[in-house]
Amino acid sequence: MMLTKKNLLNLPVYTESGQGLGRVVDFELDTETHLISRYHIKSKDLIKGLLNRELIIAKDQVISVTVEKMIVEDAMITVGKKVAAKKA
Repeated sequence: MMLTKKNLLNLPVYTESGQGLGRVVDFELDTETHLISRYHIKSKDLIKGLLNRELIIAKDQVISVTVEKMIVEDAMITVGKKVAAKKA
């Protein structure tokens, strides 16, 4: 399956256990392999603007991507104000 930038941006992201993490807001492309290396996810906060967290998910931590949603591994670590996924 091929997804366009339009399909990928704003795609909802969930952990494999079903926890909603937010939506894809950006991604990084590896210029050597021409593949996406990391996804930037804006977390959904109860009070918008109060907590501006961004999740950075490595491509190795993505379990599946469809036109409806992205599923990622459950393991996460917090790094300062950013949250980055870490492979268990």
